[in-house]
Amino acid sequence: MSRHTHVLFPAVVLLLGAFAPGALAQAPTIPRTAEGRPDFQGVWSSQWLSPVERPTGVTKLVLDETEAALLTRDILVRAEKNNPLDPELAEPDATSLAIVRGEFRSSLIIDPPDGKLPYTAVGRSAARAYIGGLDGPEQRMTTERCIGGVGWAPLQIRSASMLHRIVQTPGFVVVQTEAYDDTRIIPVGMEPRPAALKLHGGDSISRWEGDVLVVETRNPNPATSTHGIVTVKSPDAVIVERFELTAPDELGYRYTVTDPAYYSAPWTAEYSFVRSRDQMFEFACHEGNHSMRGMLAGARQEQLLAVK
Repeated sequence: MSRHTHVLFPAVVLLLGAFAPGALAQAPTIPRTAEGRPDFQGVWSSQWLSPVERPTGVTKLVLDETEAALLTRDILVRAEKNNPLDPELAEPDATSLAIVRGEFRSSLIIDPPDGKLPYTAVGRSAARAYIGGLDGPEQRMTTERCIGGVGWAPLQIRSASMLHRIVQTPGFVVVQTEAYDDTRIIPVGMEPRPAALKLHGGDSISRWEGDVLVVETRNPNPATSTHGIVTVKSPDAVIVERFELTAPDELGYRYTVTDPAYYSAPWTAEYSFVRSRDQMFEFACHEGNHSMRGMLAGARQEQLLAVK
């Protein structure tokens, strides 16, 4: 679409320069805290267009600049065509595929090699139904209910408000996501909370493995675990996230989901956060409350018309 052309190619050139493979050929000198740990603190952006699953017809994970530009254009055209009445979805903040260590990625999934989610029959059924019904608000997505979900494990990419603030202390890492103001307070080196305590996004604890922060999340709330964004997970899912500074201004993020109820094998996705000078603003989720009333009222009206 012509209106995107003027932003697409400058953005590609800029991002390539920032993450050129030559720039990462030597081990980077990364910032560290007073305790000697990698310093993740600051605001990070994950404004990428790469989908979780590899698009139909795309066979490679890593694309060259020309291939990346073509897929980017296709994604933007489809976004505008499929969501003409929603400016956030029709014109996403991002203008580039995800770039990881200088490589354009066609999907976030890196394993399985085909870039597809290895659903079980139960998982595929949950994925088709996860948007929910219209009998009541509890059937709708957590984001529509202003509960959140984008900042839960694993961290998801959406079309807008994809900034994250990280704050560290020796005993905790805090990850705040601008979208829905999701805030995760992750203990370092502590024991999990009691299984009876059901948190919406699950219980996250972390440990350091050298310079990599490993976060393990278990025990999500069954009432909200299947109503997240992009991918579904059962209440028995285990998510392992890995945060690593691959350059002073690039934070590598990789996660693996193990969930035998919904997936026939564990699957792994990867992308990078880019250090940002943008400011984070309040995400006041109020439109969802209005639209919830409208959706449920519309469903009741359709039921009345059906019996006449």
